[in-house]
Amino acid sequence: MTTFTEAVEAADALIDQLQEMTENSRYLPRFDTIFGLRTALGNERDRFASLHSGEAVDRPAFATILDRCEQATMIGAALTPSDAEVSRYTAAVERAIAAFANEGVASARPALRGALRLRRSSTPLVRPGRRPDSTPEPYYTSLMKLFPVEAVTLYPLAIGIAGTDIVIRLILIAIITLFVIALRWFGTQEESGGDADVLAIGVSVISFELYAASLGGFGYLPGGPAQTSQFLAFITIMWVALVPFALRHSRR
Repeated sequence: MTTFTEAVEAADALIDQLQEMTENSRYLPRFDTIFGLRTALGNERDRFASLHSGEAVDRPAFATILDRCEQATMIGAALTPSDAEVSRYTAAVERAIAAFANEGVASARPALRGALRLRRSSTPLVRPGRRPDSTPEPYYTSLMKLFPVEAVTLYPLAIGIAGTDIVIRLILIAIITLFVIALRWFGTQEESGGDADVLAIGVSVISFELYAASLGGFGYLPGGPAQTSQFLAFITIMWVALVPFALRHSRR
């Protein structure tokens, strides 16, 4: 019999492994992929926990989640930065995410709506000695929801398409910006619908624009590419780190 606690703890172990990889320079070329997997898995874990916390019934989904999370964690433990190995690990994590997404409890609810909304940490925590409270969700969860990883993934493609044509590059940046707004308009609504979180959307858009500017997307400062990259990268890092912190605490 697989319990709810065993399933969620297996997911927590895989989430911790993914988090460590986002901080490992060996996997920097695959940061976007790993970061996106970490976000998606964390969101599905939280949704699942909010629906099943404390449940004593042995559901088939519990065993499936446990099995797929443990398989992915084992692959990750022996992972090397090669393309083939990372692709294999990515597929294993995606299977674990699918186990959460397809467990059939809330299939009628749109998968995207509410996934990116900042919220209080009402999801019960299952590890010994920890109890649910009404504090804001963890800082890194807020950070991942506010940083537009989907735009960062698309931007290198836009640069490749535009080449040296700045007009095309600016058009593609505008298209990506609209994509971020559209995606997060639904993602920051409550699960049952309602208003989007306009402030959170604004933070995500500015984060992307700063990121693009730091890579010369809007041209260069008088000091040239090096000065532009260093100065705007500094501003971007400070913005991405501090604004989510301020925003989540302003909503206590």
